[in-house]
Amino acid sequence: MDALNVQVVTPEATKFSGAARQVQLPGVLGEMGVLPQHAPLVTMLEPGRVRVMTSDGVQQFAVAEGFATIANNEVVCLVDAAVAESEVDRAKVAARIAEVERLLTEDNSPRLRSELAYLRTQAAL
Repeated sequence: MDALNVQVVTPEATKFSGAARQVQLPGVLGEMGVLPQHAPLVTMLEPGRVRVMTSDGVQQFAVAEGFATIANNEVVCLVDAAVAESEVDRAKVAARIAEVERLLTEDNSPRLRSELAYLRTQAAL
């Protein structure tokens, strides 16, 4: 069976790099599944959950906005920020959600709405 080479990359670090049998991405038009031999594609990503199904199980990441490229059994997610499920600090996330929700009452900016979506994904992991 073919495998996908998957990378989840932020400006600071590579959060994941390895083989997978399937990847689910938070595309701007909805959830998107990628299997080996997927047609080439470049897509924008919205804040949400990236699920990487490996032979060892499922690894999940909360990701901020970005985009993904898919070609030749390779999926590269280039995102503004990402955190693995095991790295989520739930207390800090809950405090920041409350702060961003308060800020949104004063400034309903796209940046704050995007941050809130990213934070809520972290809380849901």
